[in-house]
Amino acid sequence: MDTDSRPAAFTVKGLQTYLSLSRTTIYRMIKSNEITPVRVGGRVLFRRADADALLGLKPATQSSARSVFD
Repeated sequence: MDTDSRPAAFTVKGLQTYLSLSRTTIYRMIKSNEITPVRVGGRVLFRRADADALLGLKPATQSSARSVFD
């Protein structure tokens, strides 16, 4: 059983809080391919593993998801 209570993915607002960054910075990071959003249904989400990699917590795996902003 997974006891990690942190979410597996974040919305833009959740990512802002998790990384302590502004919305503008998040979108700038998307544009410069520093983080790749994924579309799930009609929602734009960011994998926690990718956010953790930005913080240097663990390496990100190669995501096969295409950016929704391409």
